[in-house]
Amino acid sequence: MFAPIAVIFSMYIVYRQLAQPYGNQFAWYAGFWVYWISWGAIFSFTIVGKKKIFRLIRPRKPDKSTLPFVAFPLIMTVIFRFLTGTQYAKPTTLWTVLLVSTAFGNGFFEEILWRGVYLNFFPKNIFYRMVWPTFWFTLWHYIPGSLSPNSHVIGLMIGSGLFGFYLAFLAKKTETVWWCIVCHTLGGILMVA
Repeated sequence: MFAPIAVIFSMYIVYRQLAQPYGNQFAWYAGFWVYWISWGAIFSFTIVGKKKIFRLIRPRKPDKSTLPFVAFPLIMTVIFRFLTGTQYAKPTTLWTVLLVSTAFGNGFFEEILWRGVYLNFFPKNIFYRMVWPTFWFTLWHYIPGSLSPNSHVIGLMIGSGLFGFYLAFLAKKTETVWWCIVCHTLGGILMVA
């Protein structure tokens, strides 16, 4: 229950320590790797267990009732991006490649950490399954967002919070984080495109 606080504080320190000698772009990307490995992989797999994680991320065949719930956040991402002009800045081809790879890393590891862990431990408790992790997921986005070039940190946090709450709902509805991974990854790619 207190893990999100540890995520925020530890990753704030990691990002700031990386930014001082290496600059914001390097810190932004390298910080994600530290985050994915330490929190998304090691912490999540340790606390939930390998078998349960694999059950949570196992691909599920889409059915007619699931597809609208998967399509909705993707449509909203496109609308939000084009109405607000908010997207990730891509000053170079390398930066674009880093952003696309980040969409895959975040889509996978963040969904395991922020949706899978809570779906596993609090399947019936709406507050601890949806509200608590979404609050911290929203705050977490301040850290990498503050280092991103052309950053709209408040917009990123609000969008992440709404998206995270919806993904928590989707995880519960489908009893898997597979569709959350798909939505998060594709949403990240749409923000880069």
